[in-house]
Amino acid sequence: MNPNHGASKVVTEAPKKVNIADIESGLGLLWSQFNQANSDGHTVVMRACMSNLIIYCDTPQEADIISQEIAAIVDVHPARILLLLGNGKPSESNMAAQIAIYYTALDDGWQVCAERIDVISTAALVERLPSITRALLVGDLPTTLWWASQRPPPMAGEMFFQLAELANQIIYDNVGWINPAQGVAAMTRWVAAQQNIQIVHNLAWRRFAGWRKLISQVLDPQAEPSALESLHTIEIAHGPHALPMTWLLTGWLANQLKWQAIDGKRLSDSELVWRFRHNNHDIKVHVTRLPKGDPLIYQLLFDWGKPERPGRICFKRLDNERIGISEELSTVPPRVFTAHVPERSTLVSAQLAQRNRDKIFENALKASNAMTTVFQQ
Repeated sequence: MNPNHGASKVVTEAPKKVNIADIESGLGLLWSQFNQANSDGHTVVMRACMSNLIIYCDTPQEADIISQEIAAIVDVHPARILLLLGNGKPSESNMAAQIAIYYTALDDGWQVCAERIDVISTAALVERLPSITRALLVGDLPTTLWWASQRPPPMAGEMFFQLAELANQIIYDNVGWINPAQGVAAMTRWVAAQQNIQIVHNLAWRRFAGWRKLISQVLDPQAEPSALESLHTIEIAHGPHALPMTWLLTGWLANQLKWQAIDGKRLSDSELVWRFRHNNHDIKVHVTRLPKGDPLIYQLLFDWGKPERPGRICFKRLDNERIGISEELSTVPPRVFTAHVPERSTLVSAQLAQRNRDKIFENALKASNAMTTVFQQ
C-alpha cells in the first residue's frame, strides 16, 4: 500500500496486468480481495463512484504524469477511471490492459473511491479504443472525457468524435498546442456544432480565473471611470506554451467589451499583435513570449492614458501565490492580490462536478475564433 500524489490520503497498489476480456472480472476480484482483507465484521468497506472519467493521451510520458494526478482527482470526485493510451508500446501484443483500485481511510472503515482501467494501444489499433471504452462504462452515471492529448481534439479525427459521443462533458486543455490559431479555429467550429448537446470546458479558462476576477475589479468604471472607454493598448507577457491561454484571455476581453477583431500579425517567433475596434476607437494587444518560465501569464499592462493625462496599470505575477500591481509601471497605487496557481488535478476535479454550460466561456471562444480569422501568420 503506497501513498499517492502529494498530500492526498488516497492510496493504491501497483496495477495488475489483465487481458482486455478479463477487465471486469479482474476488478471484481480486486474488490473482493480488498473487502476480505479489510472487513472484519466491525469495519465498514464502502464503494463510491460518482461518474465515469475517460482520459485520453498520446504518449507514455503523458500517461505517467496523469497517473500522478489520479489520486488527487478521485479524492474529491470518486469515479471509474478509464485511461486510454493511443500511441503506447504494449510489451506482449498490440493492445494491453491493467487495473487498480484506489481507496482511502474513513472514520469507521475504508472507501474504495476509484476503479482504474488502463488500455494501452499501438497507433495501428487506436481505432478500437472507443468500442472497448463503451463496454467498460458504468451505466446510469454521467461520463466525462478528459482529452489530455496536446493535439486539439477535433484534429484527432474519428477517434475523438467517437469518444466524445460517449460523454456528457468534454474537458480539454489548450496549453501546449503547437499551432494555436489552427487549434482554436477547429475547436470553436466543433463546439458551435454541438448545439447544447454537451458541456465543453477548457482547463485554461479556470487556470486564468484569477486574472479575470482581478481585471474585472480593478478596471470597473466605478474604480477607474475612464479606463475602459479610453483603453488603447494592452501588453501581455506569457511563459512558454501559454499562447493559447493568452489567446483565450484576449477573446474574453474582446467579447466582454464588444470589440471587433480587425487584424492580427505575427511579428516574430515570440511576438504578435492584434488590433480591435470599438466605437471608432482602436485597441492594440501586443503579446510577447518570455524565453523561459512556466505556461502562465506573467505580466498584463493596460494603458488608457493620454499625453496630458497618463493612465495605466500593470499587473505582475510575483510567485505562485500572488499577483501585484507594479508601482513603476502604473499610475494607480501598488497592491498585492492572492492568486494561487492551481494544480491541473484541482482544475479537473472541480469541473467534474459541473453540469451546466458556461456561456461566457463559449462566447470567449467565439471571439477567439474571430481573432483567428483575421490573423496573418
